[in-house]
Amino acid sequence: MAWRDESWLSLTPEPERLLPPARAALRAGRRPPPEPLVARERALAERLVLRARRDAWEAWLRESVALAARAEDEETSALVREVVANHDALALGLPGRERWSKKR
Repeated sequence: MAWRDESWLSLTPEPERLLPPARAALRAGRRPPPEPLVARERALAERLVLRARRDAWEAWLRESVALAARAEDEETSALVREVVANHDALALGLPGRERWSKKR
């Protein structure tokens, strides 16, 4: 059985708590975002964490930053960038090969 890197799961829970409603607001272009869109974003985040696939998680974070970069909502965009930057900074504390190598 191949070794799976699950160390990133011990990092801060803020991305899966804060990013789904922020992503929904950025997608909808309004605050508050429609609840069905928030629910879909929450389900996606939950699926990513439960499946514990780091590559998919990192892609989700990169997509969140890309959404923020294109959005007109500066407050929500700033929140997304802050949450992802904090998560990335914490990931630097993971030992050895668990450090993230991809830039956002």
